[in-house]
Amino acid sequence: MAESQRADGVFEFGDFRLLAAQRQLVSRADGRPIELTAKALDALHFLVQHPGELLDKSTLMAAVWPNVVVEENNLNQVVSALRRALGDGSEGKRFIVTVPGRGYQFVAPVREVPEAAPPAAAVRAVAADRASIAVLPFASLSSDPEKDYFGDGIAEELIHLLTRVPGLKVPARTSSFAYKGRNLDVRQIGRELGVGMLLEGSVRSAGDRIRVTAQLIAADSGFHVWSQSYDRRFADVFELQDELAGAIVHALKINLGDREGRPLRDLPPTKDVEAYRLYLRAIALRDTFGASERAISLLNECTARDPTFVRAHAQLAVAYNFLYSVGTHGPEALLEAQRSAERALSLDPNAAEAHAVIGVQHGSRGEWILADNSLRRAMELDPLEPLTHTTYALFVLGPGGKLEQAAAEARRAYELAPGTTGAAINVAGFSFLSGHSEDAAHFVQAASELGARGEQLPIALFRAEIARRSGEYAAAPEPFIKVLPEDVRARGGEELVRLIYAALADSRHAPRALAGLRALRGGDELPSLGKWPMILMLICWFTWLGALDDAHDAAQRIVQGFRRTGVLNVITLGPLWMREMLPFRRDERFQGFARELGLFDYWRERGPPEGCELKGERLILR
Repeated sequence: MAESQRADGVFEFGDFRLLAAQRQLVSRADGRPIELTAKALDALHFLVQHPGELLDKSTLMAAVWPNVVVEENNLNQVVSALRRALGDGSEGKRFIVTVPGRGYQFVAPVREVPEAAPPAAAVRAVAADRASIAVLPFASLSSDPEKDYFGDGIAEELIHLLTRVPGLKVPARTSSFAYKGRNLDVRQIGRELGVGMLLEGSVRSAGDRIRVTAQLIAADSGFHVWSQSYDRRFADVFELQDELAGAIVHALKINLGDREGRPLRDLPPTKDVEAYRLYLRAIALRDTFGASERAISLLNECTARDPTFVRAHAQLAVAYNFLYSVGTHGPEALLEAQRSAERALSLDPNAAEAHAVIGVQHGSRGEWILADNSLRRAMELDPLEPLTHTTYALFVLGPGGKLEQAAAEARRAYELAPGTTGAAINVAGFSFLSGHSEDAAHFVQAASELGARGEQLPIALFRAEIARRSGEYAAAPEPFIKVLPEDVRARGGEELVRLIYAALADSRHAPRALAGLRALRGGDELPSLGKWPMILMLICWFTWLGALDDAHDAAQRIVQGFRRTGVLNVITLGPLWMREMLPFRRDERFQGFARELGLFDYWRERGPPEGCELKGERLILR
């Protein structure tokens, strides 16, 4: 690296300026930020520090993924993302050139410039950001791993308390807890969450005593601006939380008006400290896949001790809902979720999580207007909770054919929680469905950088479909084949998948592909595809191969299942609205299909799908 170039400098090239310290690429013309994933920024930073040098792939991969073994395809996708952002085409000419068999070369002239002082407007913005704070999970310093839940519980309760402060922006637990266990600079976390301050801390417990230490950190500098320690009995945990929240508000210099000097809440969440302990243990299991059964057991103990504990009933609803969504429990779990959510709402009509669960209930039963109402209400009550925006996209907008709106809600969830893998995955999915393949590829890469594995659903499916849409029929089957379960492989699934994509490239293979699909469809029970129902892929494949009779025959299985159980798998519906499925929708039988699922009532009240018109009992597609 040239001596004149600093790792945290400002680099200019072409029409762009890379602000290394701020980890941001902007337009030199107007300062407009250019969206890039974290790894794409790392790669660009390394390239501009070595202008003109031929960098072999192993060197670049070691710089971007230090101490991590990754596939070469990850680097290829990062370079493709950079070329798109820089407007350099797929091959690269002005900025990043591929030297076949050797590596990459940044060919544009690079100039390091002094970092200008921020304009007054930016200084005012930083000052205003003091009224925004992210509460990170508190580290558990206890020797007993069974008490690790204390740290998460303290942080979560502080989020609940601080959201009550007028004018204070506090990201939801989903957003800030995504950084748990990740060794990231607090300045990066602050930028990603759009806050000016961060709160972190630790909890140590011994017997019934707890010691809580909290630090308030300025996100722009990383400097500590306040810290305090508290020693209490666990029985006094609610008083500790009130005192800590009040100290934070005071440190932020926020005026509470007539509530100055008073606790932020009038009553604690429960009067039973042991019920609260059970509650904390249960919610600590939410991030542990497969632990919902244990969480439900703890929450049932909790509500038995205090039947008026609203949050415990709401979390019971969430846990039961999760059991249904992952397919381990049937419709009975939905009923339990509904009972718990209704109990929570009877105690507190403003319980946002309970409204969201009720919305899922209605969406799963094809009660689209009620689902829309419940999820909108949940977003009104807690607009910073990303999961509700995602749920609205999945359970209402996607099935209803409003893919652009669904993509916008998914993107909003990602903006609120850029550190969560699920948020990036959902933006990728809805971007693809709504026709924005480049955005989909960008967020597939973002999800991979956050830990999503390429050989698992849904990332593998997205990669296969992005390749298909771009005409890369030979490459498309490979990621899909990696996720085929054994029962599909046993029925010739691997060969069939390759044959289907070959038929999409050359119609001469279509008769054999259709014969294989019809054999796969035969019988009462379809093979599985994990959480992704095989019926969806059958409908799509039959449609793309021109076999509309087969596609609508497969779609009738969705209708028959709905009639039999009263429950829909909403994952099967959103993809039926993507542009490649227009022949399926233009077929007269689609009108009856949509009517059976109750969509016409929804469209009459909330408007038809994008690009469509409703005339009486017919949906006019364009």
